[in-house]
Amino acid sequence: MATPPPPPKLQCGRSLLDLPDELIPEILLRLPPHDPRRLVRCSAVCKPWRRLLTDPAFLRRYRAFHGVPPMLGLIFYLELPRSRFLARFVRTTSFRPRTLDHAGCYVRDARHGRVLFSNATSEENEDELFVWSPVTGERWGLDMPSPFDCWSVAVLCAAAAREGGCDCDHLDCHGGPFLVTFVDTDDDGRTYARVYSSETGAWSDATYAQHPNNLAMDMKDPSALVGNRIYFPAAGSKTIVEYDLGRRKLAFVDPPLAHQGHGILMPAMGGGLGFASVRGSRLYLWSRETGSARTAAAWTPSRVLELNTLPNRRTRVPLNQPTALGFTEILMEEYVTVVGFAEGLGVIFVRTSAGVFAINLESGQVKKMSSRRPGVVIPYMSFYTPDHATGLPPVP
Repeated sequence: MATPPPPPKLQCGRSLLDLPDELIPEILLRLPPHDPRRLVRCSAVCKPWRRLLTDPAFLRRYRAFHGVPPMLGLIFYLELPRSRFLARFVRTTSFRPRTLDHAGCYVRDARHGRVLFSNATSEENEDELFVWSPVTGERWGLDMPSPFDCWSVAVLCAAAAREGGCDCDHLDCHGGPFLVTFVDTDDDGRTYARVYSSETGAWSDATYAQHPNNLAMDMKDPSALVGNRIYFPAAGSKTIVEYDLGRRKLAFVDPPLAHQGHGILMPAMGGGLGFASVRGSRLYLWSRETGSARTAAAWTPSRVLELNTLPNRRTRVPLNQPTALGFTEILMEEYVTVVGFAEGLGVIFVRTSAGVFAINLESGQVKKMSSRRPGVVIPYMSFYTPDHATGLPPVP
């Protein structure tokens, strides 16, 4: 690790190290989590700072202070020459995992500090499915529970199966027990779900439900977790499969009636299930609240955004930099589609002819994230703190 710069000087000529002890934690607490390099560098300034920045009590306070984990990178599928392909981790911060590429793999999901892959060619791993923690580099392999081709799968912290997940805030649970939820349709047209537990190392018995039409799961589209229910798109976004993790029960939900074409599921910003799709030059957002005993749950339009101002391929936009383009200036050249979302950040990813852009739904800021045009973008969100960093000498 490079030698850290000398600590900054105050105007009075005294070092930050000379500040009262009670002020140091308050200053370090406010270091931005989306630039983890700062925390790691500060931990190398001196032994007292390293003790503080690796202390579990301080780190719990740090994560609680900042709330939602930062987005450290994006993962998507890339096609290579000679019929090769891989899943690539694209850095959007100073965080760099030990492995950037997973050859012969598709990224399926990411949640609570873990990433889930399916392995198509066994180039790097014999397991058909495996879970990876980019922060620690750990891997957990599991077998595929079905021989069928059209299935959907999701990974989540085991505590999320309980209503509200009240015993875990999901701010630092990437090393704890996890679940993998698998949904598929069998030869008889029945939709079923099975759940893998890392604690038992086994899949649960299948839970079945019958849909009037034979469903084909949208295996590449992201799932959405709302409370302890996980939602999967099916039949080209024409049906939504709901799986209640607590009651182990399947149900089916219709998408918004006004929806046309491809859409993605997401947690709504105000709570409940959300849905997003593009029609023409507009991004439509809906939310669905759980109904009462007398009324059924219904979709409500929540927002419409004009997208005819996103940059086209002739417009040079720097990567990962907020632009002042807003939604008013540059005409879009071709079809735009929604390809992902970041839970808790209010960010939706759209693909245009110029690449992938992140739209912050609160501020309206637009960032270009990649010049490539993948079908699905899976953001990786987690805190990366000095207790996870490598290359630091131990504190005596």
